[in-house]
Amino acid sequence: MKRDQQSECGACGAPERLLLHNLRHRASYRRLCTNCVLKNHQGLFCPICLEVFNESPPSHQRLICLKCPSISHLSCSSSSSQASFTCPPCSNPNFSFFNVTPNTSNKKPKSTPDHQGGSNDHDPNLMKRVIDKEAAKALLAAAKIAAASMTKAAAVARVEAERRVKEATLTKKRAKEALERLAFLARKDKDLKSSHTQIQS
Repeated sequence: MKRDQQSECGACGAPERLLLHNLRHRASYRRLCTNCVLKNHQGLFCPICLEVFNESPPSHQRLICLKCPSISHLSCSSSSSQASFTCPPCSNPNFSFFNVTPNTSNKKPKSTPDHQGGSNDHDPNLMKRVIDKEAAKALLAAAKIAAASMTKAAAVARVEAERRVKEATLTKKRAKEALERLAFLARKDKDLKSSHTQIQS
């Protein structure tokens, strides 16, 4: 049975229904989990403090991982040597930016306008998860990267659409000119035949 493509990460295939990010990745639009967004966009954020860069930190304030293009703030790392620095994902193969824990407390969630405490409150299959501060920072970083990706993709799509409109307008103009030329030649040929008929008679 085919799995629902909208409820799983487009990179790792992990089942996820709520926290997938829409972005353009490897020339196609995909939905990725928070962890995959961050692992596939090294160099856009500090993997230690999870701050997304507006521009890369100056060379004297950063460390670049020896194994990947990840850039870390010098102030965030315990290593001060560029020659030995590896980022957290490269240092630990089991590293994950986004870890959520099941809510093991017996506390009922508070009622909110979106959640009125209906019959699902006692459903054992309803997975309730707790997002701690670090996971929230990872989620925010991935959301910023996804938003920037989609903004860039929208700008590229707009430029492409404008180019195609110009091409279509030019093609329409050329087609109109060709039709007018054809009509002119048809009239000229008709006049020539008419004139030739008159001379013969």
